Amino acid sequence: MPFSPPTFPQNGAESPFFAPSPPPPPPAETYTNEEIIRMVDQHETDVLALRDRMEGDFNLYRLDSYVPRDVVSGEPLSDYASYTSPEPHNFANKVISWLTQAELLLRVEHTNDRLHPPETDNLKERFAVGLLRAADERLVRILQPMLRGQLAFYASVRGGVLGGRALLRKDEAGKTYGDVTPWDPQNTHYGVGADGLLWACYKIKKTRQQIQDEYGVVLENADERQIGSTNAEQEGIDVYDFYDTRINTIITAAETLKPPTPHGSTRVPTYMVLVGNVPMIQPMTTSGVIANIGESVYESVRGVYSQYNNIMSIVLELVARSRRPPIGVTSASGTKTLPEDPFVEGSTIALKPDEKVEALKLLEMAKDTSFFVGSVLGEIQRSTLPHSVYGELAFQLSGYAINTLRQGIETVLSSRLEAMEQIYLQIANLFYDQYQTGYFNSIQLSGMEKGRKYFSQTITPDMVAGACDYTVKLVSRLPQDDMSKYTIAGLAREFFSRLWIKDNILGIQDSEQTEEQFMKQKSQEVLPEAALYTLMKAAEDQGEDVLAGFYYGELLKLLMAKQGMVPPGMGPGGGGGQGAPPGARPEVMPFAATGAPPSPQTSNNGPAFVASGTPRPGAGPQL
Repeated sequence: MPFSPPTFPQNGAESPFFAPSPPPPPPAETYTNEEIIRMVDQHETDVLALRDRMEGDFNLYRLDSYVPRDVVSGEPLSDYASYTSPEPHNFANKVISWLTQAELLLRVEHTNDRLHPPETDNLKERFAVGLLRAADERLVRILQPMLRGQLAFYASVRGGVLGGRALLRKDEAGKTYGDVTPWDPQNTHYGVGADGLLWACYKIKKTRQQIQDEYGVVLENADERQIGSTNAEQEGIDVYDFYDTRINTIITAAETLKPPTPHGSTRVPTYMVLVGNVPMIQPMTTSGVIANIGESVYESVRGVYSQYNNIMSIVLELVARSRRPPIGVTSASGTKTLPEDPFVEGSTIALKPDEKVEALKLLEMAKDTSFFVGSVLGEIQRSTLPHSVYGELAFQLSGYAINTLRQGIETVLSSRLEAMEQIYLQIANLFYDQYQTGYFNSIQLSGMEKGRKYFSQTITPDMVAGACDYTVKLVSRLPQDDMSKYTIAGLAREFFSRLWIKDNILGIQDSEQTEEQFMKQKSQEVLPEAALYTLMKAAEDQGEDVLAGFYYGELLKLLMAKQGMVPPGMGPGGGGGQGAPPGARPEVMPFAATGAPPSPQTSNNGPAFVASGTPRPGAGPQL
């Protein structure tokens, strides 16, 4: 489909509530194509060590075959068995799974009623939730993983600086939508100033046909100026998707695929977050510090994996030799060879009296091999995740062991969770700031808000203007001893409030919402009339009108009995008054249950035959 630059509505084009202004013209002075290519290529050279590390980590993830090498020369040993452990792939997938399954809590907390009503903050929250949901649907339509999955993969396997585009756009029908496109950190380039990003660019290779389909530009002569090679279809053409604080342009070395166009954002419309807490420290001896920032999950285990694969390759080679060990042939001339494989079942070997065939003694592993293998496996577990995380246990873990295990897992997850939290926060703020510029009109959004309530409504820019700030939290779902926590929570009720217990013992993230749900449930159960009303509404919502009528009748009886408008016998349950149990008939109830004095005929007058002068039971001595 030919590329068409996004257009912006004129004042009052769509929304009667908000009149957007036309976009500003492109700046008079902007980067030329040559300057863009020079800056991006220079950054690519500066981070070459980091890009090489990313490629090596990706090779670990995709389980490239291990190549045994000579200990002295380092040359590949092509004639020996090779073993490639699946541990790197399993480890990264476990981390990616936890990151994708973490609960995203995107909130706009209302802090001051005097500034704006709470509904403004609720609408701003729905605005971000709805746009993120629509962005995920768009990624799925173009056959890409959803945003959370891509971020989890890049944060775990690539590391480095996670970046991507977050823009409000308009489709051909003029409908506004959110475009969130994650970028591969290996191909992400940027420039940083004193106050933040100055520019960002995503550089990837595309074929001439891809360029024509996406941008509508036909490249007849894709020569060495465009790709540095004469084979464009095989190697691809470098495409630069460039953003600064005002415009977006897409170019190749020889063509402009998209002219400089205002992107409608108040700043560079990209998110950028460094994974981890290692800053760019300048050491005294080397300048290659870029390779050590933004580490992946393989930070401390790359060399250990290589050692483990080397050991297992040696073991595999020795095991393979036991199936077909080397043989020695003794003959008078010393040149006799066997015409066929002697280890095939049923083989017959013709020998002279002075000839002999025997299997040679196999090589054995060094006696310290098992200790070394155990040490390497221990290093892998301490650097990644314990094997108990994968369920490799023959016994039940205690609560203390689960908590200790949880802390070990958090050391792997925490930096990546923090990076993803910052990314979601930047995306939400980018969308909100762009929406407030006046370039975009109302958006129809839907999704799940707090309390897992579904919403679908049109939100205009003025409806969310002046709202409070976003807060983002990603909560990982890790193993925990729930029964132990519940027991401690029950004991703590004597000393602490329910909210404190939910926050600090049970670890419930949205404790206030949980408390509201608890109080709502209690309010429906404590009073009999409230319970009847709740049951009546539930039956009515399910379409059970007859059943709802029964509860309505009982509710009326109870209310009228409490107000003294009906005799006691007309209370709920068919009689017995307010104090009678539901359904009890007054004619078969004892007098005491209906409020009447005890019957003299059935009252207990004591023993029937007592001798005259006998003291009553429990009385003192007679004087």
